[in-house]
Amino acid sequence: MRLKILAAIILCVVLGYVLFWYYMAGELEDGVEDWSDQQKSQGVSVGFADSEIAGFPYRLELSFKNLKVIKTGQDELPVLFTSPRITYIAFPWRISHGVIVSEGGGLRIGRRRHPEMLMGFGKSRASLVMDPVSGEFQRASFVLAGVTWAAGQNARNQEPSRAGQVKLHLMRPASAGQSNEMELPVQMKLYLEVTDLDLMRADFEDKLEQVRIDLQLHGEEFPDYSRESLALWRDHGGTLAVKNIAVTSGDMDIELGGEVTLDQDLKPLGAFSAKLHAAALATYPLFQGAPGKLILQELDSMRQQQGDKETVDLAISLQGGLLYFGSIPVYELAPIVG
Repeated sequence: MRLKILAAIILCVVLGYVLFWYYMAGELEDGVEDWSDQQKSQGVSVGFADSEIAGFPYRLELSFKNLKVIKTGQDELPVLFTSPRITYIAFPWRISHGVIVSEGGGLRIGRRRHPEMLMGFGKSRASLVMDPVSGEFQRASFVLAGVTWAAGQNARNQEPSRAGQVKLHLMRPASAGQSNEMELPVQMKLYLEVTDLDLMRADFEDKLEQVRIDLQLHGEEFPDYSRESLALWRDHGGTLAVKNIAVTSGDMDIELGGEVTLDQDLKPLGAFSAKLHAAALATYPLFQGAPGKLILQELDSMRQQQGDKETVDLAISLQGGLLYFGSIPVYELAPIVG
C-alpha cells in the first residue's frame, strides 16, 4: 500500500513537472513573440527560417535558424543583425534570465551598398537579464571570439580591424531616475575588454595586447542613435563619464579618464587626464613623421619638466573637431552620426 502511495506521489510530481516544463516553454515562446510584436512600433523586424525548443527536462533551449533582425527609421541608419543559428538557454523557473549562444553572426550599420560599419564574429556567448514584470532590459554580458570590423564612408572598402576576444558588459541601473546635485542620473554602464587587438596596422606593428574601457552614460534619458535624440541629450547636459581607459601594447602603456559630450556638429568634446609609460615610441611608424615627431618632442619636454619620470602625466582633449595630445592636434574627429 505504501509503495502504491509513493509511486502515485512520484507519478504526480513527474507529471506536474512535465506540464510545468511545457507551460514555461509556451510562455517563453509567447514572450519572444510578444517582444517581436512590440519592436515593430520601434522599426524593428525579426525574422528566421525555423525555430525549435528543446532541453527537457532541465533547461529550455529556444533556437532560431538563420535569424535576421532589421532596424529602420526615418532619420536613422538601417541596422541589420544576422546569425546562422542562435539559441536562448534558461531554466524553466527563471526564463527572464538566460544565456544566448551563437554559432557566429554579423552586424551592418548603413545601406547594403554603402555601409558605414560592418562587423563579424565567431562562436560567442551572452548572458541576458530582463525585468520579469516590465520586460525591460536590465543587464547583459557578451563574450565574442574572432571579431572583425570596418567603419568609414564605405566600410566595404576599409581595411578591417581584428580582435581575438571581446568581453562586453552592459547594465542599466535600477535607480536610473535618481541623481545628485552635480550630475544627471546614470542611464547605462559599460565595461569593455579586448585582447589581441589588431588596429591601425600601418601605425602600430604590434597588436594591442589588451584594451579596457569603463564608461558611464549620464542623462535625463537614454538617447537613440539619431541626430535629434543625441542633440537633445547633449542640450540637456548629457555626458559620457570615462572612468578608465587602459591600453597595453608591447613597451607602451597608457591609462586615462575624463568626460565627453558632443559639440554642435555632434563631434566628441571633452578632456582627459592621462598617464603614459612608453619606452620605445620612436620605433612605431606613427611617430616617425608629422605629427608623431612633434608628439615625441612634447613628451620629452614633459618628461624633463616632471623630473625624467618613466611615466608621464599629460592632458588629452577633444575640441573643435580635433584630438589634441597635449597642445598638438593629432587627429580629425568625425560626427557621431553622419
